Formats: sequence, structure tokens, C-alpha cells
Amino acid sequence: MSTFKKIRNRIILYSVLTSLGFAVYYLLLTEEARHSLKDAKATVTDSYQKMSNVIQDATGIVMEDSDEFLPNRDATVEQWKNIGF
Repeated sequence: MSTFKKIRNRIILYSVLTSLGFAVYYLLLTEEARHSLKDAKATVTDSYQKMSNVIQDATGIVMEDSDEFLPNRDATVEQWKNIGF
């Protein structure tokens, strides 16, 4: 099978799986089940953040906020706010 056919087939497969996932989520799940999934996602995200922070603290890969290193940070944040972000 050629590379383009493999790529095409994967794109089709992922599109079908994504469509099925949305259909199941919106058509088959109750409001309570959706809320439960959102809670589970929040729990996983929170756990990931906590583990990431622990690993960063242990390995020392954290960049501290300092005016010495980021002299124009406040101006940049203000510019982002002005354009809506």
C-alpha cells in the first residue's frame, strides 16, 4: 500500500472515530453522565498538573518570574489584554 493511501485511511479512520465519539457524547449520554465525564477530566488534569509541579521541583526545571529576566513582561501582558487575550 502506498504512503498516501495509508495517510488517507488514517485520516478517514480518525474522522469516523471522532464523529462517533461526538455522537455518543451528545446523543447517547445523559446530562449526569456528561457531568461525570467533565469531573473525571478535571481530576485527571489536576493530577497531571500536580505531578508536573512535583517533577519540576525535583529536577529544578522551573523558571522563576523575575523582573531581571523579563523586563517587558508587564507591557507584553497589557498588550495581549488590549487585543482581547
